[in-house]
Amino acid sequence: MNYRNLLVLPLAVLLVGCSSPTHQDSKSTSQTTTSAKATISSTQKKAKATSSTSSRPQTAATRSSRTARERAASAANKSVTQPTATTRLAALNQQLTKTLGKQALVPQVDGLTSGSSKLNMRYSGDAANYTINYSVGQQAQPFNAAAVVDETAYATVTKTTYATTNAAAQQVGYRDNKSTAGLPTVDLGHQITAHIDAGAGQRYIMWNEGRWSLTVHANMMHEDAGVALAKQAVATFEQVYLPAPQSVGAITFDAISSGSGPLDQVIQWQAGKVVYQVKAQEMATAIKMAASMQ
Repeated sequence: MNYRNLLVLPLAVLLVGCSSPTHQDSKSTSQTTTSAKATISSTQKKAKATSSTSSRPQTAATRSSRTARERAASAANKSVTQPTATTRLAALNQQLTKTLGKQALVPQVDGLTSGSSKLNMRYSGDAANYTINYSVGQQAQPFNAAAVVDETAYATVTKTTYATTNAAAQQVGYRDNKSTAGLPTVDLGHQITAHIDAGAGQRYIMWNEGRWSLTVHANMMHEDAGVALAKQAVATFEQVYLPAPQSVGAITFDAISSGSGPLDQVIQWQAGKVVYQVKAQEMATAIKMAASMQ
């Protein structure tokens, strides 16, 4: 699955990553699994692409079925369940849109599997540059309420605008596959082979698919956890659609801190002069939220 020019990830299985009390519940998983089936723009070879706004990792074995899957994804997108005005996230997004304008690209699912009714949101910045913090509190607070500042964010979404597209691309932590040549390899399944770079007690599992680079970090004491998380990522990206980077995108997951406090599960991509970044405590949460940003 060599990111066949952009991450196209049919979202059927998003039950990956470590679970936490605020993130695991089958009802929300089903909802977000359906919601996150958004297309990733693809600039793959003309004969292989059926959409100019979607992209996904592809292996030689799956390329022949890509067109059919994209048609199915396109049809599915038309009936994707979007948050309604009665849901907590939709209500908060409406307030955010009034403040930042309709050009604000924000998640349409909260990435939670429990606690959605107590979702709180605060933001800073303006339409060109903003950071949105998502947290679950003891109770639902008004949009951007001062009381939310003390809550620990389980995810953040950031938009940063640069002077040029080139400047934006340089800010994405993209790594080309030339940097991994000659390193030991590991089979991640789905015809994906990653390279392993280890040293100073750290271990990095790295691979490229299309315009995306992916890295899973672990330490030598948790090397099996790193491989396991990398395999989970590959399996998920066979099913989930993410937004497509204009030229580069980078995904970094951390096997050590997944599911705990640090927001070390990161997805970032370039869109013109803009870089979008989703950071979360859990890999599944980051994927769900990024996939819904269409």
